[in-house]
Amino acid sequence: MINRRDLFTDALGGGALAGLCFGSRAAGAPEQGPQRAFRFAHFGDTHVGHTAFSLSSEGYPKALKHVHAIKDAPDFILHTGDIITDAFWAKRESATAQWKAWRKVMEEHCTLPVRYTLGNHDVNFGWDRGDDTTKFPGKSLALENTGLTSPYYSFDHKGWHFIVLDNTQPGGWNGFQILLDEAQVAWLEKDLKRTPEKMPVIIASHAPIVCVACFFEPLSKKHPDGMVISNDCVHQDVVRIQSIFGKHPNIKLCLSGHYHQVDHCRYLGVDYICGGAVCADYWRRPLQYRPEFEAGYGVVDLFTDGTFEYRFIDYGLVGYEDDPKRPRHPWGKI
Repeated sequence: MINRRDLFTDALGGGALAGLCFGSRAAGAPEQGPQRAFRFAHFGDTHVGHTAFSLSSEGYPKALKHVHAIKDAPDFILHTGDIITDAFWAKRESATAQWKAWRKVMEEHCTLPVRYTLGNHDVNFGWDRGDDTTKFPGKSLALENTGLTSPYYSFDHKGWHFIVLDNTQPGGWNGFQILLDEAQVAWLEKDLKRTPEKMPVIIASHAPIVCVACFFEPLSKKHPDGMVISNDCVHQDVVRIQSIFGKHPNIKLCLSGHYHQVDHCRYLGVDYICGGAVCADYWRRPLQYRPEFEAGYGVVDLFTDGTFEYRFIDYGLVGYEDDPKRPRHPWGKI
């Protein structure tokens, strides 16, 4: 049963942390039930660094300041990709400058540990124009700046297992496509097999494995009849992934970004959340074609029984283009 509560009970600066809330815990679950194991923050699509979107140098620090001020602090930030504005379509000099601008913000405003997922905009300038001979072609610059040795990896934290996937691959009509390469599939199956059966699992990816938001993209990103979803939007190998997931009922939650929208769906016992965007519409406005979606991030509480609660928080970004008459969704504010 989806739990839709309007209020965080944790105080922040004398106020209450409110937001859209959903999860896998039963509504009205007794307070003496399973204890919370820990909390983490979910950042998606920060798109920092490009001079055309100068508000990122002000907006991203505001988001970081906001999450650091939560009284009941998260243990870490899980970032689901598109860290910088865009390296894929940029030249080397621009991509390098964007990473430099991002590092400056992080050094000055972030003390929380951060776990990174790579997004399509973090890929080196058009897959390095074919000149990259490293182990993970096209991703060397992102790996260097995030300190990762591989774009996919896993880790354990306080009784939960996290798997971070790399689902941006060469090909597709737009220069990239969303799926897992064969080496990564083999690694994923091995990682899941060696994870204890009773340890709950969270899977992070940039683009969603399953989502609702894909049906609300502009028609320009779809087939002319509006019903065919582009292969650069969601996993085209979803049936294969579902067959893997079906062998591991301890997979509880899949987190993603990519769409700059917020959605939550459940399929075959797994919850899928697309967590919006810290930058909204590239720091210019609420999402232009779906203006209900503000700049925000997720706060996730994980419990000892494998359940979770997810809240999307509008951190109060102001100063960008807005329309007072636009449709508004009741996101929470401090």
